[in-house]
Amino acid sequence: MNRRGTQRGKIFEKCPWGYERETAVFCYDCHEELLHNPVLLPEDVKKFADIVRSRGLAEDNKAESREKIAGRIKLFHEIIQRGLEQLEKEHSQHFS
Repeated sequence: MNRRGTQRGKIFEKCPWGYERETAVFCYDCHEELLHNPVLLPEDVKKFADIVRSRGLAEDNKAESREKIAGRIKLFHEIIQRGLEQLEKEHSQHFS
């Protein structure tokens, strides 16, 4: 539990993607509506959980080590990145 006024330990000592301390500016709608409210349907969560288990990143009990949550964060980014690449590829094939 993260109580008000307390901080959790770092999951990553250094950003795995090389964006440590980088910032970006988004319009209000993108920031508040899109980034804070991703749509994850039950079947999406189940598929993600299946992949998490298959990669050995599942936890039955919270561990002191943050290694598995770090792995799940990296996996979630990988899924978004691959999806974006696939959509970009399909779009470029459709309009070329």
